[in-house]
Amino acid sequence: MKEPHLLAILLLQLAVIILLARVCGLIAARLKQPQVVGEIVAGIVLGPTFLGWVWPWGMQNLFPSEMSMKVLQVVAQLGVILFLFLIGLEFDHRVLKRRGRSAAAISISGIMVPFVIGFLATYPLIHLFDPQHAANPFPTALFMGAAMSVTAFPVLARIVAERNLQKTDEGAMAIAAAAVDDVLAWTMLAIVIAFVPGQNGNTSPVTKLLMAGVYVGVMLLLVRPFLVRVGRLFERQGGAGSVVTMIVLVTLLLSCFATEMIGIHALFGAFVAGFVMPKQDRFVSTITEKLESVSIILLLPAFFAYAGLKVDLRHMFAWDMVGYTVLLIVLACAGKLGGCMLSAKLTGMPWRASFTLGVLMNTRGLMELIILTVGLELGVINAQVFSMMVIMALVTTGMAAPLLQLLLPAREGKRQADRIFSVLIPVAKPESGGPLLEMAFYLTDPEGKSSRITALHLDRLSTDLTRGIGGNISPPDAEKFFTPLLTQAESRNISVGTLSYFSRDIASDIARISRTINADLVLIGHHAPVFGSALLGGVVHRVMTGTDCDVGVFIDRNFRRPQRILVPFLNSVHDRLALELAGRIAKSTGARITIIHISSQPAASTELRVFKDPSLAEAVHIKVVPKESPISAILKEARNHDLMVIGVAEEWGLESSLLGLRAERIASECPISLLIVRRYQGSEPVQSSV
Repeated sequence: MKEPHLLAILLLQLAVIILLARVCGLIAARLKQPQVVGEIVAGIVLGPTFLGWVWPWGMQNLFPSEMSMKVLQVVAQLGVILFLFLIGLEFDHRVLKRRGRSAAAISISGIMVPFVIGFLATYPLIHLFDPQHAANPFPTALFMGAAMSVTAFPVLARIVAERNLQKTDEGAMAIAAAAVDDVLAWTMLAIVIAFVPGQNGNTSPVTKLLMAGVYVGVMLLLVRPFLVRVGRLFERQGGAGSVVTMIVLVTLLLSCFATEMIGIHALFGAFVAGFVMPKQDRFVSTITEKLESVSIILLLPAFFAYAGLKVDLRHMFAWDMVGYTVLLIVLACAGKLGGCMLSAKLTGMPWRASFTLGVLMNTRGLMELIILTVGLELGVINAQVFSMMVIMALVTTGMAAPLLQLLLPAREGKRQADRIFSVLIPVAKPESGGPLLEMAFYLTDPEGKSSRITALHLDRLSTDLTRGIGGNISPPDAEKFFTPLLTQAESRNISVGTLSYFSRDIASDIARISRTINADLVLIGHHAPVFGSALLGGVVHRVMTGTDCDVGVFIDRNFRRPQRILVPFLNSVHDRLALELAGRIAKSTGARITIIHISSQPAASTELRVFKDPSLAEAVHIKVVPKESPISAILKEARNHDLMVIGVAEEWGLESSLLGLRAERIASECPISLLIVRRYQGSEPVQSSV
């Protein structure tokens, strides 16, 4: 391609980069890895390591000239500038509340120990893999120390939120320590860059640092008070109008310009600009919403691709290169993981919690890649060292998930028949909480002595930035989801616990939390059109098939205290669960139960043994319906009842193929509330107390 086609080349590059980053990010998520791991791999795939190896012509035409690479580099730098601005914007001093001293101690040791290790290790290794800097290794040693010290706060915050560690000592401490780490790491990087020769002409490092001190003073003493007034303007306008948005962007750009001219890099200016912004929750969330889509979805993938083009792993498989890479990984883990773990232990945390905190702080992710790219551009490291350090960043980030899986408390043993009956209610909408609580109340012990009800609200994580993670790790609007439910619980004197978390995968987290609290039943609402060409789909389908306990889907049609309950019965395991739950409801409400027994044997009603509890025998009426015409009989009988409890098979129909093919008719035409249940068959079923 010719140079006049630079715009066309850039558009094609961005389209390919965004698509591949998204695909690799989704694959990483499926493998229980942070999405950033997949996005970094996507950048490497587009470079000489893979695309340049398997399809050189494709790489040459996608990245055809030095000029096109310069354009991509500018776009990538804009993406990183916006990203670091958002990191600074979301920094909130409230995260340090009650943990400030301990967090600062852990963060300082988590920076100083790996810094010293990285700095000292550079001198004996400089002649082996970076002879270019052998004459003056000091800038490289400073940089390697800084690169060893970084923690990826966004990745750490996301892992903490996804694994619900925010209410544990190690999770909360990791968030606080990583927040301090962010400020210290970028300050340290600015100092390191000041010592790199050739930055900002012949200005001495001392002069650069003095100018940097003046810049920080101006930002804190002059710009920050001005931005407080901007925050008040934001409140008066009720949002970020054009004037507020313009002020925010101009502040960001001028801050980056100042630090670039000083010689401590524009990225430091981006972080400081975000740091001095107003910290009102609504201001932060509004500005984040305006900028994060452009940064995370469009511009940051360009940075991954640009960095990936600098990584060439084809020459890294020699034994000496493999050995040096492993050595770097060991040194990085010893410094960051070991330093944070020992410091946490000295603050009084137990060994398991200290090791967990060290694993979290050892995640480097995108922040490491940003620092390494800066070092490569400044010439303090070469492409070979850059490739080794990228591998180190991937390994230290990727190892967090499996290590945390081993460190988390083991799952409780098998359920016992006589233990507490626990119901988990995921609340997706405020209005669904009341009916779900009512149904859960009827399913549990009316006196509440042998039962437990837990309401759960999960809020989706929309980007790699954990919005609000600094001040409020639980979803900030969770209270409004629980208000109707808790109001009803108080009026009925029902004891109910609440849990609220951020989540990237709602269905998986419902399943995981149900295991954590050892739930017997997950009771979930259904808000979309009930049945379609496929019976139950989406999140509901995944919860029903992926949860290690019984699941009920409640379809509310003006539900009230039931007096008559209908249970279609085909003698499947799901039908027997429907009978057990109907028995629980009847025992709580005094309702009568009608069982429609589909059988070819007229005498089946006399042979059907339904409940162990003899007190329910008189409340049960059994109707036998021939196999030839069950659907119409079920729908006709439903008109005389308040609630239908029905079991389903794997195909979301009943066990009978006759009913399975037409089960959507039952759901769509049923005039009463419906409880659709599925028995978990991975272990022995829970014995009914009725």
